[in-house]
Amino acid sequence: MNTFCFFLERAKRFFFRETVLCIAIAAAAVSIFFVPPSSAYLGYIDWKVLSCLFCLMSVVAGLRASGAFDILASSILRFAGNVRSLAAILIITTFFVAMAITNDVALITFVPFALLLMRNGISWRTRAHIVTLQTIAANVGSSLTPVGNPQNLYLFAYYHMPSEQFFAGIFPIVITGFALLILGLTRIKPQTLYAQHTGHNFSLKKKRFSIFIVLFILSVMTVFRVLDYRLVTALVIVAVLVLDRELLLRVDYSLLFTFLGFFVFIGNLQRIEAVRSLLTALIGENTVLVSALASQLISNVPAAILLSRFTPDSVALLRGVSIGGMGTIIASLASVISFKFLSHEHPSEALGYLAIFTKWNVIFFVALYLVNLVV
Repeated sequence: MNTFCFFLERAKRFFFRETVLCIAIAAAAVSIFFVPPSSAYLGYIDWKVLSCLFCLMSVVAGLRASGAFDILASSILRFAGNVRSLAAILIITTFFVAMAITNDVALITFVPFALLLMRNGISWRTRAHIVTLQTIAANVGSSLTPVGNPQNLYLFAYYHMPSEQFFAGIFPIVITGFALLILGLTRIKPQTLYAQHTGHNFSLKKKRFSIFIVLFILSVMTVFRVLDYRLVTALVIVAVLVLDRELLLRVDYSLLFTFLGFFVFIGNLQRIEAVRSLLTALIGENTVLVSALASQLISNVPAAILLSRFTPDSVALLRGVSIGGMGTIIASLASVISFKFLSHEHPSEALGYLAIFTKWNVIFFVALYLVNLVV
């Protein structure tokens, strides 16, 4: 009985930690009963997307291990004169850095550091406000580039989108989001910032940084279809095995398996005529709204994968899942990262944070959707 309870508790923890992965696996498993396994399953999987994700996650882990991100984060202190200026630096830095290193890595890097700097002399409401805007900054900023988040990488590859079409389509949404972030900063009072000591003296491992920055550039070139993804994947694997095998443990394999699960599920849905007709009719001319609302329930990564098979309008879907990253706490999986950090450091503030997070995300969702209607 004790053994059963132990495994049940472990299973519950795994489900709450990897909810989307569990849903993807369950959905794929159920779909198999309607479409028996065959060689056609291999055609469901976009191997380039999976390879690019693996390369980017491995290389970013290597850059993080080189000390580059720690040095960048700690240098923020030199320019912060008060709480508002600290918030501005944290939020704007997160916004732009997320374009290159993805929204989740940007939040993993800067939210813990922000919480460390805001331990003393700052109200819980201000702390929640700043972390909320950081999270929105990561989700909005990452939308501007194909490598900024998993759904962009997938859509850019799936539709073979020209770079100019991608940037032109998403730029109005991103620039509006940035303007709203600046307005949000004005609600933070410029109170005195008490000096904080992190207790760390970071140093840059220059050789490792140089190697991984080159690999990062090669990975980005793969996304933009300049280099063959198989060659770059091989280079990244060899480099990681030679330099630091532990980096392989820092890759988010749950994200890769989530993609695999949804690839199988959605591939099978396409082969069920009734389902295909229903989803095609549902999305119709309302791609942006349907994808934005779907993201609130299943998050924007699976929403992008699911709906891409039923609409040819790549720009509308790109906008929809980007706008859909605002809203509920699960609309973007990166948002859960911030919540986990804050609730761990300040458990009593979790519900208050969710209220502030939801208020600001609804504002951004509505504003960005309205902008979408006129541009």
